[in-house]
Amino acid sequence: MRFDWPTTLPEQDMRDMITLMDSVAVREMTLGFVEPLGEEAGLALMRAFEDDLRRGALHLLTARADDGHIVGMVTLARAPLPARRHVVDLRRCVIHPAHRGQFLLEGFGHTVARAAQMGCDLITLEVRDDGPLQLWERLGFTEYGRMPDYARRDGRSVTGHFLCARRADLEAHFQRTGSWLHDIRTTVTAA
Repeated sequence: MRFDWPTTLPEQDMRDMITLMDSVAVREMTLGFVEPLGEEAGLALMRAFEDDLRRGALHLLTARADDGHIVGMVTLARAPLPARRHVVDLRRCVIHPAHRGQFLLEGFGHTVARAAQMGCDLITLEVRDDGPLQLWERLGFTEYGRMPDYARRDGRSVTGHFLCARRADLEAHFQRTGSWLHDIRTTVTAA
C-alpha cells in the first residue's frame, strides 16, 4: 500500500474516492449519506474537495492499492481562527472494507505526523454512536461531548460523540509501546 498527500485530484482519483465513499456509505451509512452519491453529485463534491486542497484548507491522505486505485482516505482540516490554529479536525476517514487492517495503523501514523508538520497539538473528530467509536478510543481519543439527535438513520435519532487527543500523548504512547493502539480501560479512566 502506498500513502501520499496530494494537493490536486485528477479525475480518476475523484472517481476512486466516489467509489470508495459509496462502498462504505451504502454498507455502513456513517458518512452522512445513505445512498450512492452517483457520478454527477459525486464529481461536484470532489471538485469542491479539490478546491479546498488547492487552497490548503484541507489536507488529504490517500492510500493506494497495488493497482494504483485509492482504497483509503483521511482528511485533516485546521481550525481557521488564529487562537485555535493548534487544533486540527480529522474528517472523512474512509477505508474500503477489504483494506482496513492494512490501512488503519500505518495511515494513522501518517496522519499524526502530518498534524505535527502543520503545527497542530490537538486532534479532534466526530463519530456517530453507530460508527467506530471504540476504535477511536483504542487509538487514544477521549470523549469531550455528546450531541443527541446528531444524525438520523432510518427514522431514528443517532447520537454524535466529539473526541479529542493530544498529539504529544499519541506520539509518547507510540514511542513507549511501538503501537498506536491503547488499552481502552486505561484511556477511559484517564479522561
